[in-house]
Amino acid sequence: MIIRIIAIIVALAGLAIVLYLLFGKNQKPWDQMSEEEQKRKKTIMTGGILVFLAGLLAAIFLGKKKQ
Repeated sequence: MIIRIIAIIVALAGLAIVLYLLFGKNQKPWDQMSEEEQKRKKTIMTGGILVFLAGLLAAIFLGKKKQ
């Protein structure tokens, strides 16, 4: 049970990172970013999505009881 809760918290943290990068007030518009900033933002977005998916899958599969 505790593993499922931790996995859900991790998934929500990943989702929060992605949502902040998409909708945060202090974010520059894409066309005003340098190539380096765009690359960094893509990397962070990808990482946030992967953390979200990993947490979600862990919550689903680690929480199941073996019968």
